[in-house]
Amino acid sequence: MFSKLLLENERSFNPDKKFKVLDLACGTGGFLTESFKVLKNNYERSKTVSKASLKFLSKECFYGVDVREENIQRTKLNMFLVGDGHTNMFIRNSLKWDFNGEKFDYIITNPPYGNGTIKANTDSISSSRMEIAFLCKIIGLLKIDGKACIILPDGVLENPSFSKLRKWVLDRCDINSIVSLPKFAFAPYTKEKTYAIFLTKRSELPTKIQKNKTWIYIIDNDGLANSDKRFPTKLRNNRNGWMHDEISGWVSTDGEEMPGLLEERWMNYDDSSSGTSWINEKGEKENMKKSRLLEISTLSQENHFNFLPEYWLRPYEPKYITKEELDKEIKKLYSEIGKII
Repeated sequence: MFSKLLLENERSFNPDKKFKVLDLACGTGGFLTESFKVLKNNYERSKTVSKASLKFLSKECFYGVDVREENIQRTKLNMFLVGDGHTNMFIRNSLKWDFNGEKFDYIITNPPYGNGTIKANTDSISSSRMEIAFLCKIIGLLKIDGKACIILPDGVLENPSFSKLRKWVLDRCDINSIVSLPKFAFAPYTKEKTYAIFLTKRSELPTKIQKNKTWIYIIDNDGLANSDKRFPTKLRNNRNGWMHDEISGWVSTDGEEMPGLLEERWMNYDDSSSGTSWINEKGEKENMKKSRLLEISTLSQENHFNFLPEYWLRPYEPKYITKEELDKEIKKLYSEIGKII
């Protein structure tokens, strides 16, 4: 779905407007293979499939980079299995490589997180965290008006110590949308809370901050149980639509092909006044805010340029207790400790 949303404007093949898609931390090529399928499907629907378009997809369009040789071998195989496109796959450290001076029209990637050894190429902060170094590298590799979809952990969006970095990004890019993923989206590999950030590069140098609003959205259900077990819920409504999957498309009982909720709501859904109701996997009714268009002018140093969708849609409200209730809880704990002793 993220490949489809990033490449939504590439609906037909134009030999005079070729473009390059890069994953600079490609792993085994998941984003690249999906992007290949999206573009080929778009060309088939627009009836622009030809020898030239297939050559473009196979030899010219896709670029993948990973530091591990076995990952690149698997990426090449996976690309070959979906229809080729494995020509430009390289074993490199993306943070050290200059990409031979190349710039890219699209970048889609899930970079590694955590402490690294290479400092991020920005004067906003001094950090060797890999997710920050990759974010800065991505912005540097994009062409002007180039677009990216980057999977990043929550700290990049909300950590107060990174507020100058977020301002640095806003000075150079338009943040088009931010999609909050379920906590266990990548379990069992990681339980890190992640977000998909869609941005467009505006300038190499600082400019005025974007005027367009940023669309923020929270995915509560991705078709799998919201736990580290991650089994498919497979629950459907009476039209055969998914009840706990906001991402996948479906075919109705009438045989009509339907888009997934995320695609249907993309960039225009706003329930900030009333919230959205749904039935969770336990059969319980829930109602929470999921989406809105965020005015960039509301971001400031006071809120640390916080881009977290939950911050704006579902602010944390602590439950306060009285002193009497606190005393009662303390006495209860003393009593239980006394029994143990």
